[in-house]
Amino acid sequence: MKTDLKRIDLLPGREKRLLQGHRWVFGNEISNNLSGFEPGSWVTVHSSKGVSLGSGYINPHSLIAVRLVCPPHEKPSGDFIRGLLKKAAMRRQSMYYPDSQCTRVVYGEADGLPGLIVDRYNEILVYQISTLGMAFMEDLVKEALLELFHPRALVFRHDTPARTLEGLPLEKGIAHGEISHPHWVTIDGLEFMIDPLGGQKTGFYLDQRDNRKVLRRWARGKRVLDLFCYNGAWSLSAASAGAQEVFGVDQSADGIIQAGNSAARNNLEKICRFQEEEVFYFLKNLKKGAFDIIILDPPAFAKIKRVVSQAIKGYTDLNRRALLSLEPGGILVSCSCSYHLSEAMFQEMLLKAAQASGRQLRLLEARSQAMDHPVLLAMPETRYLKCYFLEVL
Repeated sequence: MKTDLKRIDLLPGREKRLLQGHRWVFGNEISNNLSGFEPGSWVTVHSSKGVSLGSGYINPHSLIAVRLVCPPHEKPSGDFIRGLLKKAAMRRQSMYYPDSQCTRVVYGEADGLPGLIVDRYNEILVYQISTLGMAFMEDLVKEALLELFHPRALVFRHDTPARTLEGLPLEKGIAHGEISHPHWVTIDGLEFMIDPLGGQKTGFYLDQRDNRKVLRRWARGKRVLDLFCYNGAWSLSAASAGAQEVFGVDQSADGIIQAGNSAARNNLEKICRFQEEEVFYFLKNLKKGAFDIIILDPPAFAKIKRVVSQAIKGYTDLNRRALLSLEPGGILVSCSCSYHLSEAMFQEMLLKAAQASGRQLRLLEARSQAMDHPVLLAMPETRYLKCYFLEVL
């Protein structure tokens, strides 16, 4: 929808990333005085030479001042939103997971909708808005989701801490319909109990689904420890592949209950056991060589850049303790969902943990997030998950 928008001009040389396909403009790249711009309003962005680069919404109080969404001089209409949502859903259905009704349907910038994620759990849709500009379009988003998917329930999970940086409240609820309790979903041949309204994330960790399938390659006959197991997705994947025994640990009481119920639902309760406990405390009392495979899938230790050095210490200690509990020939599956912990930092941390434990590591696979969390090559920020499968020597 063509319209007259206020103009943003970049400083010389700051257009390179945008020309490559990056979607963010930082405040220190702009020549304008931003105090006169209304937070959440739409602007068109120009290079220092006057070339139109696109339009997007602005928040002068945020480090990411502008997020590009539309072609130059355009604002999104209902048809524009529906078009992007439809394309995103079709990619999941035709290319990523054609046989699955449980996917991340929208992954922010990677699907052209910055500040929005949408997860589908069969007939339930869960959406989350994390930016002010997208919050102003929430009615358009809801209308499009209901029209395209006809969900039995539409849940909003506006409880990510990132919203506070945009001046938005933390809230969650049901925007349409109702949720059955308990709610079961089937993912990669396993049934899981999830809680789309009250659970962690949007009810499930979809970003690890491909990595959990890879685990099955090594799990047969093994003793497996799943740390930060939450609702047992890694555990059930290992057990279904023929693991000898699986033990999951998490401090979330709700997660442990869901894990136990899911194990029983899949007839894996004789293989899987779960314990509610703080993981670092559990590792301190773990005997050497107690398990053949240990999975470390902790929450983000570095949600903001300034705590990275402190987070690295936590990751190092966690991995060191896990390595001490594995005999040579064991496998460590080590993960980090902290974007601010780069791949190079992650590898250096693993080397320090290995040295401190007197072990060496052979890399079997270096993996990332699931296909329905696609990575824009021009936007390294869209790639956040590190998942290394390591043989312990």
